[in-house]
Amino acid sequence: MADDDLAAIVGSRLCHDLVSPLGAIGNGVELLSMIQGASDELTLVEDAVRVAQARVKLFRLAFGRAHEMQDIRASEVIEALTSLSSGGRLSVNTAAITQPLPRICAKRLTLAALCLENALAYGGEITVTPDRVTGNSPRLKIDPDLWEPLVAGQSPAEMRSDTVQFALLASTGPVTIEDGAEGLTIRV
Repeated sequence: MADDDLAAIVGSRLCHDLVSPLGAIGNGVELLSMIQGASDELTLVEDAVRVAQARVKLFRLAFGRAHEMQDIRASEVIEALTSLSSGGRLSVNTAAITQPLPRICAKRLTLAALCLENALAYGGEITVTPDRVTGNSPRLKIDPDLWEPLVAGQSPAEMRSDTVQFALLASTGPVTIEDGAEGLTIRV
């Protein structure tokens, strides 16, 4: 088994094992609010659980194993990608995702979106279509140590947990990056 496959299986397992406890916490919060009534504290926990569940789904698509013949429903891809907007710094437009996508395509799109999240450190908009992800912002943070290897189909020289998406996207196949005045587009 290749190291990439093993890492993807481990990623899938971690995400799968986190979904149930997060759901249980969400159910517990719902029960507490029924018993005690709504409160700012319960609303805070409920919001945090919802964001965590959505991020786990995003990570499962991005870092999990992608089978060749598997399709992912458009609604699943949209739900995962919109988790990027949970902090309020980014907005995500997924209107063009209307049909199921091949699992490998969904993986590449989510990895590309995570790469663009890195470049949109000061906020902006991410637009996702079935073959590309575009990030727009008047202020981009482009780290050449991450983006230049990606264009060349290579991993960054220094691997870090917060930028592993660059190496994984490069390992899934070629990408094309278009640099505009206020944005970047990654074609997958």
